[in-house]
Amino acid sequence: MRFKGAPVFHPDQISSDWLTSVLDGHGDVVAFDVEAIGTGQVGANFRCHLTWDGKDGPSAVVVKFAALDAQSRATGIQMGTYQREVEFYRHIAPRIDVAVPHVHYLDFVPGSADVVIVMEDLHPRVQGDQLNGCSHSEARMALSEAALLHGAFWDDKSLFELDWVSRRDPEGIAHTVELIEALQPAFVNRYQSVLSEESIEAGDCFLRGASVWFSDIPRPSTLVHGDYRLDNLMFAPDGTLNSRPLVVVDWQTVTHSHAAHDVAYFLGSSFEPEDRRSHEEQLVGYYYDELTNRDDAPSVTLDEFWLNYRRFSWSGFLMAMLASMVVGRTERGDDMFVAMANRHAAQIADLGATEFLNTSAQ
Repeated sequence: MRFKGAPVFHPDQISSDWLTSVLDGHGDVVAFDVEAIGTGQVGANFRCHLTWDGKDGPSAVVVKFAALDAQSRATGIQMGTYQREVEFYRHIAPRIDVAVPHVHYLDFVPGSADVVIVMEDLHPRVQGDQLNGCSHSEARMALSEAALLHGAFWDDKSLFELDWVSRRDPEGIAHTVELIEALQPAFVNRYQSVLSEESIEAGDCFLRGASVWFSDIPRPSTLVHGDYRLDNLMFAPDGTLNSRPLVVVDWQTVTHSHAAHDVAYFLGSSFEPEDRRSHEEQLVGYYYDELTNRDDAPSVTLDEFWLNYRRFSWSGFLMAMLASMVVGRTERGDDMFVAMANRHAAQIADLGATEFLNTSAQ
């Protein structure tokens, strides 16, 4: 249902009338309390605790707006992240078996940061912690959901018809390479005291071979989350009975790419290097089995997938290097980006992924 009053695109504009309207069918909201939640860089999430007029209704909902920080909002507009998430919930979420939040209401003004998404409160699920990492059982849960997404759109040509999905094209590649050339020195300068030698070397190396890496687009492609990491996963507490023990959130970076993009990004960022090295091949094998043990299994060998897994070990490093320089700074954000850069740089080195920056390797 569309609200008939003034649009609401900021937490200070939330009212009982607005909540009653967008949650139509549950009576009247007579009181509410708002608390900020989450650790988003380009979005801002708030939990609204609701009091109803005696009729049944959700005890709380989560309302997501654009980031309140001006720099992050500008980045979200430029990168198309706000439109992307709205379109995902409108057109993709109903088509997939991946556990995603139920959306009660959304509104968006194209070309702006005026966006609002009202979704179910996922409590008592707990947000994953990018800095502390996860258990291997949690990693397998995340990889199972990723396989559901990737399998649903494997080599699906209709994805090319979705102009809001991020993908590589000559103009976009040129812009991204220019951005890397401008931001990589600033990234090193800002974080040099806490970056590993591998991270600094990886940044210098990618700067020289960025055009080569971006020019090669592995096939077949599918729909990937694009920022598949623990902060964007909500886990049910141990011992609770729940039909959706893990729910995937933050769909602002939906991308048309190879499935290995999400898998390498997730595993490289979720574990300290020593732990990743010990279990990496086993977890990739688990994902591969989840992807291929289905009636409409994609035609891909494990060796083919592993090759592209190595290639996309760069994906998380690039996100850390670029995103850290174009969103508003926070202490946790700095810690997260440095952890991502250092962990992925170790992954790149372990997997010999500098190979994919050389023309001869393409």
